[in-house]
Amino acid sequence: MKAIILVGGEGTRLRPLTIHRLKGTVPMVGRPFLEYQFALLKRHGVRDITLSICHKPELVRKAFGTGSRFGVKHYATEKTPLGTAGAIKNAQKYVRGAEAVAVLNGDELTDWDFTQMARIHRKNKAMVTIGLSWVADPTAYGLVLFNSRGRVQRFVEKPNMDEVKSHWINSGLYIFDAAVFDAIPVNTNFSAERQLFQNLLNTNERVWAYTSRNYWKDIGTTAKYHQAHMDILENKMRMLPMGKTWKNNKQLRMGKNCRIHPQAMLYAPTVIGDHCAIQTDARIGDLVVMGKNVMVGQRAIIERSVLWDDISIGEGARLTGCVIASGCKIGRYTVIRPNTVLGENAVVPDYSQV
Repeated sequence: MKAIILVGGEGTRLRPLTIHRLKGTVPMVGRPFLEYQFALLKRHGVRDITLSICHKPELVRKAFGTGSRFGVKHYATEKTPLGTAGAIKNAQKYVRGAEAVAVLNGDELTDWDFTQMARIHRKNKAMVTIGLSWVADPTAYGLVLFNSRGRVQRFVEKPNMDEVKSHWINSGLYIFDAAVFDAIPVNTNFSAERQLFQNLLNTNERVWAYTSRNYWKDIGTTAKYHQAHMDILENKMRMLPMGKTWKNNKQLRMGKNCRIHPQAMLYAPTVIGDHCAIQTDARIGDLVVMGKNVMVGQRAIIERSVLWDDISIGEGARLTGCVIASGCKIGRYTVIRPNTVLGENAVVPDYSQV
């Protein structure tokens, strides 16, 4: 099986974190996000990955180089946006010869079982198998209705609550039979979710559902991006890029050459990157992720927050439930409230409240 990862979007819902970088390259517990998907595919035996790119392809190449160490064999670049199905068609030449192709939207954090999904796909001789995740509130997603055998019957896009007949939503994870590519027009903006799949149903093709309660989260908004970090620290997402897993909920990870004052207080689970400095009486965690070169002043408090690289936190500052991008400077005795997101190189003066 080969794979296509769709990374064409501009990441507008994730701004200001994506002003200077792409959604697939934002850090997730110290690693570019797409490394989680690379690791997932490798875990299920996929060694041939194509990245389908539209927006700023040079940023993807800068982050991953040739991609060979991750299993990335090809970059398929769109000259103009082609939609999800159009982007898949644009990458077709790179997956020829594969009986089945795994397709992933490039903003999903998951420990999905593609091996089992491929088995279901083959068993049912499906043209497309759509991965479905269960959510409590499906009104913001595409609802998929299927019969008792798993064959898809109907799609309901972003239903009202009175239209909700199921809580299984389209996760953006698919397996395509090679024949599906023939149903997608060339060089045309074409949606998989709103056009391709419906056309396949209209022509009575075999579209199957694969349901899973494995961890799944779309990290495309700042709130979900923050929550995904909390979920990883709390052991809800079981697979990390380097094959490492959290053994329990009381783990503290610290990088190289950190300077931690003996009177600083650190609470696990927390991740601290390389070359960080934490001064006297500072309190960190629990549920904090720090990147590299983060400097925390004395008596500062950081809780349930995500900090990127090269950040300075002033004396007595308090950060709760926030995301702070690289290069930010937080003044002394500043209060950063929950749900605050600061883009790269922001400066917050002393005694501010944000």
